[in-house]
Amino acid sequence: MIKKYEKQDAPAWQRRLVVFIAGLFAATLLLVAAWAVVLFIDQARIDSCLDEGGSWDYERGECDFEPSHPAE
Repeated sequence: MIKKYEKQDAPAWQRRLVVFIAGLFAATLLLVAAWAVVLFIDQARIDSCLDEGGSWDYERGECDFEPSHPAE
């Protein structure tokens, strides 16, 4: 006769480990998403400045409409 398999629950330490790893993954994902939003906002400001015909001054971090900036 074939023996029936009985599923056993995982030990408590394994369940806590899975929750910890899932939380760590979620926190990392949240930090990466926040970093991407900050970069996107900054890039959008630069793009908007260039679309308006200005030039972006990276040293001051602002848009201006001077004819040119000194080359670095």
